[in-house]
This record gives sequence, structure tokens and C-alpha cells, in this order.
Amino acid sequence: MKRGVKKRLKKNNKNFKRTLLVTFIFSLSAIILAIYVQINGQKSVLGCSYLDPITIDILAFLASLFLIIEGMARIIEHPSASVKRQFTRIIRVSAGFAILTLHIMQFVHK
Repeated sequence: MKRGVKKRLKKNNKNFKRTLLVTFIFSLSAIILAIYVQINGQKSVLGCSYLDPITIDILAFLASLFLIIEGMARIIEHPSASVKRQFTRIIRVSAGFAILTLHIMQFVHK
């Protein structure tokens, strides 16, 4: 392999690892924030969103899985893109995890 090709592959791998790390950090933060909001909201408003039919939780669960899978697929599809270029995909995955967390907590509460 030529030297330039190796250097480019190494840079692509570094961008990909950095993107995955930022995605993990943002997703974990979104999950923690969702749990915090759900637990504190549950104390102040008694059962407000828990009155929704289970169908809403299932639809939200499916939509959140779509966001997570589609966002991760795009990140994997473009491993050489910088974190800045991948940022909207990172937000998409994080939002999916937040929605998933909220509706799993609501489903468990029912």
C-alpha cells in the first residue's frame, strides 16, 4: 500500500472512532436526562402522560428504534466524515435513545 493511502485510512478510522465516542456520550447524556426528567416530572404531575394508550408507547418505541438504527447506519456508511459533518446524525441517535428511554419507563409504569 502506498503511504498516502495508509495515512488516509488511519485518518478515516480516527474520525470514525471519534464520531462513535461523541455519539455514545451524547446518547448516554440523553438517556440520563430523560430518566431525570421522567422521575422528577412523575413526582410533580401525577400520571399525566401515563394515561396515553399503550399504542402510543409502541409507536414511539418503533419511531425511536428507527431514529437509532437509521442514524447509526448513516454514521457507519460515512466513516470518513468528521464529527462536525456527522453531528445531525449524532443528534438523531441521541434523540432516539431519549424517546426510547421515556417510553420504556412509561410502559414499565403501566
